[in-house]
Amino acid sequence: MRGVDDPLFSVVLPSYNRRPILERVLRAWEAQEPRELPFELVIVDDGSTDGTAELVADWRSSRFGLRREHQPNAGPAAARNRALSLARGALVLFSGDDIEPSPRLLAEHWRGRCEQASEGAAIVGLTRWADGQGVTSTMCHVDGPGAQQFSYYYFVDGTEYDFRHFYTSNVSAPRALLALEPRGFSTEFPHAAFEDTEYAYRLSRHGLRIFYRAAAVAYHHHFYRAQGFFERQVRCGQMARLLVAMHPQLVRWAGLRELEWLRLEMLAADDAWRRRQEMVAADLEGWEMRVVRIAALYDEPPLAETGTLLQPLFNYAFLRGVATSMEDAASGRRVAAELYLRELPRAVQSFARQLAHLGLPAPRADLDAVCGLLG
Repeated sequence: MRGVDDPLFSVVLPSYNRRPILERVLRAWEAQEPRELPFELVIVDDGSTDGTAELVADWRSSRFGLRREHQPNAGPAAARNRALSLARGALVLFSGDDIEPSPRLLAEHWRGRCEQASEGAAIVGLTRWADGQGVTSTMCHVDGPGAQQFSYYYFVDGTEYDFRHFYTSNVSAPRALLALEPRGFSTEFPHAAFEDTEYAYRLSRHGLRIFYRAAAVAYHHHFYRAQGFFERQVRCGQMARLLVAMHPQLVRWAGLRELEWLRLEMLAADDAWRRRQEMVAADLEGWEMRVVRIAALYDEPPLAETGTLLQPLFNYAFLRGVATSMEDAASGRRVAAELYLRELPRAVQSFARQLAHLGLPAPRADLDAVCGLLG
């Protein structure tokens, strides 16, 4: 019989400066059912300055074992690695300090595990926006048809997916499998993006297989508007470039080939196009913010049609991050300007037509400026 000293699950939970949400998350872990399912929480405070360390130090639980560590701020990868070194459960579930578990989250992960014959089976559960927090057009899009944060919109329950879907908000795997990559998550990633993908890619060479279980639900307390997610996508592009530097065979997933074709097409541009490109490159951030402002006006309340603009905008942001991390600043900006000209003015023009059809007001100055780049 497993107990506190022999948990079935170790829940790995790095935390940084989210005390109010973390307190709610801890209460939700207290409510896990059934009571007989033994687990521990392994919380590593990553140098928080908002009282997180004190909250964790004072927490007393009759439901789960609690292992806690504090480290100087080093990022989520380092915090997860520290937590993994302390974990005792046969299974490890990765979660976050803004992820609220549903009452039967661990039970559903266990059921999913029992249904798989593979020793390397991992279970990825559904992470959805928290009830009652409100959502924006951006949030509906990136976790919906845009799939630029999670791909659940296209997932089928019980289906196997590849290493790109090792979502550390809600994924469990055998600790024995994780131990085959003792380096854990790479701390070379300065931002929280693609470090989980890189780790899962290495694990896939040891037999990792990821199966989706829709009933294993967790709730994400995170609020995004257009500008915040645009900035996130730029960072993701930068980290994708680092991923490919580590594993060149993954190039097809990072947009590098698309950018190579773009550079070839730039050579054939006429003088008028080059002048527009130079104008955009000279004030790239200003031109980007014109499109972000247009999208932001229709973030709240959510408007489904905004996806027409958000999809190319966030794709552009990702490739902009890739391009500007590959070469010198001037060349990267020229490539980004070329990509901007090819993708965003037409997207803005199409969105403007939709706004007119819906009878909604339009921000004329930004619309006219961006559409004017079409020539």
